[in-house]
Amino acid sequence: MPNTNPQLLSSVKNALSLLKLFTVNTPEKKLTELAKELGLGKSTTSRLLSTLLSEGFVYQDPVTHTYRLGQRIVSLYQVMATTYLDLAETAIPIIERLARETSEALRVAVLEENEVVYIFQVEGQRKEDIPAYVGGRNPVHCTSSGKMLLAFQDELLLNKMLNRSLKAYTPKTITDPLELKEQLQHIRKQDYCVSFGEFIENMVSISSPIRDSTGHVISALTLIASAHRLDENSIISYTNKVVKTAKEISRQFGFLR
Repeated sequence: MPNTNPQLLSSVKNALSLLKLFTVNTPEKKLTELAKELGLGKSTTSRLLSTLLSEGFVYQDPVTHTYRLGQRIVSLYQVMATTYLDLAETAIPIIERLARETSEALRVAVLEENEVVYIFQVEGQRKEDIPAYVGGRNPVHCTSSGKMLLAFQDELLLNKMLNRSLKAYTPKTITDPLELKEQLQHIRKQDYCVSFGEFIENMVSISSPIRDSTGHVISALTLIASAHRLDENSIISYTNKVVKTAKEISRQFGFLR
């Protein structure tokens, strides 16, 4: 029978929240920084770190005394990478072909908690400021990949994810949960999502779902381009190509409809 002790569950949640404070931009942090960001006392944070340290989830530099993620995280990442290996091996040649056809950047993303995580990417021929990388995360409510994946979640999970403050990244970001939910229903029906400057101004992203043999949406294929050089015809053309490519990848997984 699972342990329902709220204090134990809170400790687990705090430990996981602590691990998520380490990012690509800030891979090392001091005890005082972690305590402040967690909103916990130094003694509580120190106990969390001691537990994580003993299990190999964090490492403490013996000279600077700063903390960073430990080798156990690498082991878990390898497990995750293996999980998505079939997807990557199947999708890579098909996506690379689309990249050659469009000269645009392409991403494959999966849903993790309330963010999208990028597990594969192909850079476009044009160098643009697109903040995405393998392992990188972006919000779900204002990215085409995020909304694509949200559209296929069950009602209970969807309500849970939308029952929070939705940050406005640009003037076009939808922050009203009811408006977003209505848009998600439309996205689900049409099987693609086009986002115009909702996360990054002057950028367009186009996503379509990748399905497994049962029809379950396992990831989203996304094309990202500058809005300055896309007209209505090119957006329609790119949307058709992304949808066609996502369906081709899905067929490789046994989804034949």
